[in-house]
Amino acid sequence: MSNKSELIADYFPNIYLAVISLLQGIALSQLVPIFLTYVEVAEDPWLDIHLLPILLMLLIIFTIWHHYAISIFFLRWFPNIIDTLVPFLVGVAQFVLISYLTIKTDLSDMRVADWTFGFAIFLMSGSFPYLAAAWRLEVDLFANIMSKKNAIQHGEITKKYYKWAGYSIFIQGVVVMLIVQLEQHSWLVFSLILLLGHLLLFEYYLLYRIKPHYVKSMDEFDA
Repeated sequence: MSNKSELIADYFPNIYLAVISLLQGIALSQLVPIFLTYVEVAEDPWLDIHLLPILLMLLIIFTIWHHYAISIFFLRWFPNIIDTLVPFLVGVAQFVLISYLTIKTDLSDMRVADWTFGFAIFLMSGSFPYLAAAWRLEVDLFANIMSKKNAIQHGEITKKYYKWAGYSIFIQGVVVMLIVQLEQHSWLVFSLILLLGHLLLFEYYLLYRIKPHYVKSMDEFDA
């Protein structure tokens, strides 16, 4: 079992993070020129409603990379075709969303309504990777760094978080869909607040629940 654990630890994180980093880097390279053009075209760039989709898109890129980068330490399973499809599907969805924000000559070129609808679908679909992580986590694959008892506890703590994180993202998608139905695109500021809250709660749970037990388990195993 230790050999299996070491195999997953050595290869799976590196491959996964390399793929997601590449895709997020491409997404960021597409978004930055749009932001620069927006600043040049907008009369009051920091108060214009068109800034909200750009900020949300930037936050999405950061959140995706951050969550994947952190998760490679606390999640383990044997990869399959799902692990190939999910990062690329996420990337394609991001590229489509960014295409709606393209500015040619005027801010009216930005298809905010289409972007908002796509964003709602993106968030609701985004709950799947979180829930899949909770479902696929294999505690036996931590046998090379912690005892079985601690591995089981780690699995319980981590699965609980990823389930709630998935529900959080799905609910945020429902909120954005409500914004679409009411055609109140200025309300995207609430989506920005909710997404920031999601990120901060992830950090809090990570620092005060998952990480302490994880580090303690490794220390006990070494001792």
